[in-house]
Amino acid sequence: MASSRMKSWFPGTEYPLVISAPMEGVTNPRLATEVTKAGGLGFIQGGRDFAPASAQLKRLEDQLTQARSLLTAKSQGEGPNNDDNDPLPIGVGFVTFSATAKQHFAETTIPILKKHKPAAIWLFAPSPDAPDTLPTLIDALKSEAAYSPKIAVQIGSVAAAREAVSHGADIVVAQGTDAGGHQWASGASVVSLVPEVRDMLDTEFPDKGVAVWAAGGIADGRGVAAGLVLGAEGGVLGTRYIVATESDAQDYKREALLGTSDGGSRTVKSQLHDHIQGNKNWPDLYDGRAIITPTYQDHAAGVSLDENTKRFEAAREGGDLSRMVTWSGTGVGLVREELPAAEITRRVREGALKAITGLNASI
Repeated sequence: MASSRMKSWFPGTEYPLVISAPMEGVTNPRLATEVTKAGGLGFIQGGRDFAPASAQLKRLEDQLTQARSLLTAKSQGEGPNNDDNDPLPIGVGFVTFSATAKQHFAETTIPILKKHKPAAIWLFAPSPDAPDTLPTLIDALKSEAAYSPKIAVQIGSVAAAREAVSHGADIVVAQGTDAGGHQWASGASVVSLVPEVRDMLDTEFPDKGVAVWAAGGIADGRGVAAGLVLGAEGGVLGTRYIVATESDAQDYKREALLGTSDGGSRTVKSQLHDHIQGNKNWPDLYDGRAIITPTYQDHAAGVSLDENTKRFEAAREGGDLSRMVTWSGTGVGLVREELPAAEITRRVREGALKAITGLNASI
């Protein structure tokens, strides 16, 4: 069922479904479309500012236009041949805790999405102070008869999954605390989260047909295969695609990721990663996982945020990038080389099939 349903929802994809996560400062139309052309599903990041004059929405429209062009200009017989009337076979991710989400999403963002028709919309991080934001955004997306994307909601708990499905989510992205970047401050590993979410959906929403994607610590085909065994219908990779050749990630981030192993002990979840950069907008419900740096070591030793920030800024101004934040999941030790996004996608899918075949052969 997993194979036929995902292919039905996202024509052109191959089994098992490999998804590149929407990551701010990393993903772009080239990366997303290369993932899609290789049989996966690529996402771009649409931002978090939905105000009428938002520069992020202008950038989103430009990126969707570019993605359409890249997919239309099919080269060497590869990838989907897409025209303006077809759904755009990539996804867009939005961060939703901003007050502008509820206020302006229908007014400013729906017209852009309706025009370009991305196949999937990924929603993440509603504010706990505005619990009606998520249903408002889902209702706005589902009210467009001429445009009906699959709606994925990233969650970090069974309760959040239940809420997302009750509001109309088609896909639950079950993100374990193994993940890099922003996530629930309190949560479970992908190994226990995915099957518990799947069981809850089968028990409480048996007729909804909601899919689950596994996310968090997945960096190769074995991780995707494990996600399928746990009850998912696709595997999401983030850290692995940061070092894709098409990625927008800075060189210091690539070097940090490729030089880090033993990700369970060399990465850490903390709100410090945001606060040291002056970003205090994220609700306390969320934190993020990144590679441990001297900044975090100072924090653990009791250095105040003010003093730590001075050290951070001084190092950066002096050209020392060792304190810079590099978001990373625990699977970073499996990320060993830069490759084109299409090649990453193919290798991950082939690795997953090999793992599945190997299990079947051993029975």
